[in-house]
Amino acid sequence: MSDQSAGAGGAADVATTGRKVFFLYPHSVMQEQLIQIIFHAEYEAYLIRDHVKVVRLLADFPDSILFVNIDERIRELDWKIFVEQLMSSPATASVRVGILSYEEDPALVRHYLMKLMAPCGFIKLKIGLAESARILLSVLEVNEARGKRRHVRAVLSDESRITFNIKVGHLLVSGLIRDISLAGMACQFDEAQDVAQGTRLSDIQLNLRGAIVRISGTVAGSRETPDGPTYVILFEVPEIGEARRRVHTFIYNTLQAQMDRRLAAIT
Repeated sequence: MSDQSAGAGGAADVATTGRKVFFLYPHSVMQEQLIQIIFHAEYEAYLIRDHVKVVRLLADFPDSILFVNIDERIRELDWKIFVEQLMSSPATASVRVGILSYEEDPALVRHYLMKLMAPCGFIKLKIGLAESARILLSVLEVNEARGKRRHVRAVLSDESRITFNIKVGHLLVSGLIRDISLAGMACQFDEAQDVAQGTRLSDIQLNLRGAIVRISGTVAGSRETPDGPTYVILFEVPEIGEARRRVHTFIYNTLQAQMDRRLAAIT
């Protein structure tokens, strides 16, 4: 499948897969609402709550975007110094930094915009949810954070055991989802099946960690792997609705959990 999440790499990779977007110490409005708006717009976004480890994490994703909540008060942490050091360090200098705050002090805004020249600007959250979301999405678009891909994809490990059921003819067959985006999934059947390319499947049931999604799709093709044939199924997802929301939520939660584990492993 062509849709995939961004990883570390050069400019060519960023153009193809987009940029990871991190929010450091996100405000409650970010955690509850804005992150969903951003993710549903198909940007790969993460919430991070560790200003020490995030610096090491960003070194692995040098072309990412970081929005810093400077309203978070942490003993012995000066956000001006933190942002300046982040932008000047060779390991993180290419990270595009933006500021989020409810503050309206003109001198503070000038410091980040004129002196530090934060590439992703200073976004005042007092302007309201809709306007904040509009500005954030505009900043992400200008910075080509989506890249050429249209959808964020979650790759699933064997341990995940995310399953599906499909009605093929008169049979109900099951299997494992290997990766998934709103565009479709790569999957393997529990038992060998003869499903031809172009076959339309009108009754697909995804079991996304307890969230059941019923959807239809078409077999786009298959490939041989060491574990057996892997099929690619393209979904037919309504523009709005519960199925779309549940798939998006599953992908976001999966990627956030993977990033949390990666962050926890940093010493």
